[in-house]
Amino acid sequence: MSFAFDETIRFPPIAVYQTSIQLMYDLANRRYADTVHAMVAGELPGFDMVILFINPALASAPEQLQIKHCVAALYRAVVVMTEGVKFCHLRSHLSLMGQEIGAMSISPLVDPPPRLGVGEGRNTSSLSDAVAAVRRGNDNDTETTLGNGTLTIVDADLTADSGRARDPENPEFTLSYYFFGTRIQSKEVSMAVLEAMATAAPFDTNLECKQLLAISAEGGCVFVIESVDGAAGMPFTYGWATRALKVLYQGIIVPQKRWVDVDVELMWNDEKFGEMRMFKGGKGEIGSGGVASER
Repeated sequence: MSFAFDETIRFPPIAVYQTSIQLMYDLANRRYADTVHAMVAGELPGFDMVILFINPALASAPEQLQIKHCVAALYRAVVVMTEGVKFCHLRSHLSLMGQEIGAMSISPLVDPPPRLGVGEGRNTSSLSDAVAAVRRGNDNDTETTLGNGTLTIVDADLTADSGRARDPENPEFTLSYYFFGTRIQSKEVSMAVLEAMATAAPFDTNLECKQLLAISAEGGCVFVIESVDGAAGMPFTYGWATRALKVLYQGIIVPQKRWVDVDVELMWNDEKFGEMRMFKGGKGEIGSGGVASER
């Protein structure tokens, strides 16, 4: 894949990280080999940007854009942006065996927007066309939905070093967290969350997650997520692992700006069924050996 940057159109780094993590969460909760016709994530409060994937191929084409290609492209794009400090408008063409299978854009949500410039085919579209199609929900070529990534945590004191956060969409699911220790760069935390979600993406969301290890691309932050045998009566799956990451990042870490080590107990109906720890890594520990780092 190749990337083209337009540094005249820049975004706050946190906008790129939050929108990318929201989209990676959506990707990780879909079947890895499913075909993608159009997928868009964005419109987080306060951020005027969207991330868009479009499949330009005809339905009869032997190679199609799939979830796994989007996972790899999104992860690599954010790594390149972080390494080069290029948090700006990005366009990318995705190819497989010499055939273009998709296009990706990280763009401002403007009207009229720039064209993606994908090849001729069923889904050639502008940014506004794709966003409108997803919103309508009645386009057979647009399989995915727009997620704005908003998450409001209840039952939590967001100023304390420790607390309990309840998932607003799954009230039986709670996170008991304790912040401590060493400060970690916010970009390292964000990249470790993205890595963890990308590593979980190939696995069925209903498959039990015994352990999930992720290290940010530069090695500065480590996540360890594990299942716990107990009386919860609910298996700790990859779906719950990615949900825990989303709740911790969007609902606790970002609102508090707590970029430090944290221990988390993952509870179902007040019974522990998983645990998660985030801590500062050594800069020499490049890559986790997980799915994303192998691409």
